[in-house]
Amino acid sequence: MKRGRAVLGRLPLVVRRALAEPLLLAAAFGSILLATTAIAALLLHAGSASQAGVRRALDTAPLAATATVVTSSVSAGDFAAADQAVRAGIAHAHGEVPVRVTARVESASYALKGSDRGGQPVLTRFATYEGLDGQADLVSGRWPTQEGTEGSTAGTAVALSEPAARAMGVSTGDAFTVVGRLDGTPARVRVAGVFRLRDPDDPRWTGEDLLRHGTQTADFTSRGPLVVPAGAFLDRFAAGASARWLAEPDLRRLSPDRLRPFSASVAAVSADVRSGCPRCTVTETLSATLLRLDRGALVARSTMLVPVLQLLVLAAYALALTARLLAEHRRMETALLRSRGGGSPRLAAMAAGEALLIALPCAPAAPFLAPVLLRLLSAFPWIEATGVEPPRMPDGATFAVAAAVALACAAMLAAPPLLAARRTYVEEQAARGRADRPGLVQRAGADVGLLVLAAIAVWRLRGQDAAETTRLGGELGLDPLVGAGPALALLCGGMAALRLVPAVAKIAERATRRRPGFGPAVAARQVSRRPARYSGPALLLTMATAIGVLSLTTAATWRSAQEDRAGHVAGAALRVPALPGDDARTFTTLPGVAAAVPAHRATVVADGADATLIAADAADLGRVLLLRPDLSELPPATLASRIAGSAGQPLPVVVTPGLADVTRITAGTAAIPVRVVSVVTAMPGTPEGTPAMLADLTAFRAKGAEGQVTEWWLAADGHDTARAALDASGRGRDVVDVAALTAGYRDDPTAAGLQGALLLGFAAALAFAVLGFVVNAAVSARERRGEFAVLGALGVSFRQTLGLLAAEQSFVIGLSLAGGVALAVAVSAAVVPPMVTAGYATAGGLPVLLQVPWQQVAALAVAILAALLAIVAGLARSLHRREPAAVLRAGEAS
Repeated sequence: MKRGRAVLGRLPLVVRRALAEPLLLAAAFGSILLATTAIAALLLHAGSASQAGVRRALDTAPLAATATVVTSSVSAGDFAAADQAVRAGIAHAHGEVPVRVTARVESASYALKGSDRGGQPVLTRFATYEGLDGQADLVSGRWPTQEGTEGSTAGTAVALSEPAARAMGVSTGDAFTVVGRLDGTPARVRVAGVFRLRDPDDPRWTGEDLLRHGTQTADFTSRGPLVVPAGAFLDRFAAGASARWLAEPDLRRLSPDRLRPFSASVAAVSADVRSGCPRCTVTETLSATLLRLDRGALVARSTMLVPVLQLLVLAAYALALTARLLAEHRRMETALLRSRGGGSPRLAAMAAGEALLIALPCAPAAPFLAPVLLRLLSAFPWIEATGVEPPRMPDGATFAVAAAVALACAAMLAAPPLLAARRTYVEEQAARGRADRPGLVQRAGADVGLLVLAAIAVWRLRGQDAAETTRLGGELGLDPLVGAGPALALLCGGMAALRLVPAVAKIAERATRRRPGFGPAVAARQVSRRPARYSGPALLLTMATAIGVLSLTTAATWRSAQEDRAGHVAGAALRVPALPGDDARTFTTLPGVAAAVPAHRATVVADGADATLIAADAADLGRVLLLRPDLSELPPATLASRIAGSAGQPLPVVVTPGLADVTRITAGTAAIPVRVVSVVTAMPGTPEGTPAMLADLTAFRAKGAEGQVTEWWLAADGHDTARAALDASGRGRDVVDVAALTAGYRDDPTAAGLQGALLLGFAAALAFAVLGFVVNAAVSARERRGEFAVLGALGVSFRQTLGLLAAEQSFVIGLSLAGGVALAVAVSAAVVPPMVTAGYATAGGLPVLLQVPWQQVAALAVAILAALLAIVAGLARSLHRREPAAVLRAGEAS
């Protein structure tokens, strides 16, 4: 024992002082470690989720959104130079990103000799396709080669697609003659092989209808094309030819931080190509796609920072509460040191050294604990489904964040002891008997100022499309005020609720003054006398509860928004393209399909602008239409009955708001008068924000329009679409399945990353609340050991002791739970819908509805209540077991 004391005596004063208060300093260490780890994990998760989202978006982006198309007229003499210039310009614009360029060259028209139809010739064209043999399979024969074409007396060897060969009535080995429409020169051709495209609907064949279908009908009927090698084409058929180059970039290695600079580089592809090929026309969509992805990643990161800022506020207050308890516990010691000559610099050095002694070990530890926490998080099924891989090792930014948070925590831990060092020992003795005064922040009205700042932040969040702003030079950046809006709202709401603690305590004191019962009366008196002691834990628990409820509400609203979005885009449980011969029985025999409605989709002109028209059979439309109730004043069945037309009347239509005044539409060549019978906020089955109208198919056809069925809308029993979708897809149809759309929206890493951030923030908030409550209750009980010893000596039972502590803490627990839930609901109503709209739910046109999961909120409140009451019971048992005589004698000795 003496040796241990001797070793302890040789330790620095700062270390000895810290070891004298193990409970409070352990709580401070736990708070700092939890704050640094959780914040580092949240930032790592935000980065991983946004990167995974960008990666998935790039991997699944359609070719139309990433390809560059160059077209030009060419001849045999200048094709090589144009081809070289186009490839060089595309390579220069794409820089380090690999890009595959394929060329297609097509001749002027040729007439099939002896195939006139109605006095008009049937046309064909020669063409050469780079890499076609890798996208098609031979049905018969072989691919024509340059060697097999040169010097052949049987004619030029060509390859035909299977549909073209069928339409032309030829097969492998057949020969026929074509005549040039420009010069009348005949050419003898021989079919060397017949091929079939592996995927005629592949986006790279967009605009190649003749190659896909074998027949193209416009002013003339065309068959073909006649595919020949590039050398043969340039030697014989290049007069009046047109070339098309398709550039397909490989974006798999493009990092998210390169999106914006790479977009600028790709945007210059037109200038790069035209510098070597002035007559070339360049069409590129990649630069706009990259900018949209960059903006989406920015919005995702900014929205996922909301839990980070909430956690920062909560961690700061939890640490401030622990520091204040430590300062109050040591204020007599500090005053005594000051009266014995300890100056402010010396006391400041001791406080700073102690704070750094606690906080600095957290800085290197937290970055290694954060990936472990994220791996635990990824075990949840809905997080694992997003495909977000947690990082295995921290990066330099994580260490920097952890160090900054740890230093900030150290500063907060050192501040209250410095402020408490101003009193002398006599002043501290005199202050111990006084009742608590309101805190400086409340006395100065700073909570009102925070309320104003939070209101401005919420107003800005509700008034813009995303939590971003445009900095100087046009560069997008985060708007910190908007991102901090929810956290500020929670903080100022919790501080405003602190004013209720003294008022409720005084009311309870009056109510229990004349009532029998020991515990409630003493507890009400204790809280009324020292409200500040209970206000700190009340604010901490209120904010933690509010963050938990806000997290649950945001996640529920986000999930509901994805379901609504999927239902709106699909329009029905299943939407299937129509094929010749389809009827209702084709689909009602599918497993689980309850109803099938034929529909015609077309683009019409309404008031001089394009709009989407959906003409569907009104008889069963009400059974299949997925229309959210708030989007229309009328239910689907009523809307379906109102669009059923009558002879001699304008076509009744349901329209979106921008078409409310339309009276006439043009469908093809038919001018149709219309009558608006209802207005919906957004039209199911169309992209969000698209001008659209809904009509009855029979009535539409009766107005002289061509209402060919283009798709079928299906309803499924019990919303189970899996079997029907699988069956329809197996028949070669591209099915729009509401269940698959919902899963895709939910599993998007960029969007679903919010769920992980909310879950992390929620768990950390509860940990802070429990830790703060335990520390405050333990310190309060330790300081009142003498009081409870006297009560025990007077015969107060354990049940009465438990009742006293439970009554005291009920002010904290009850007010905090009720206030936290009320505060979270109020803040959620203000910030959650615009936050979800900005980053995750819609591109416009479909409002987000707030969803408060009351069952989960109730379960959360019950769990918190049970945990805190268990802590109170443990403290009561600990206090009651102490021997009153020993405690009283210890007090006399001191």
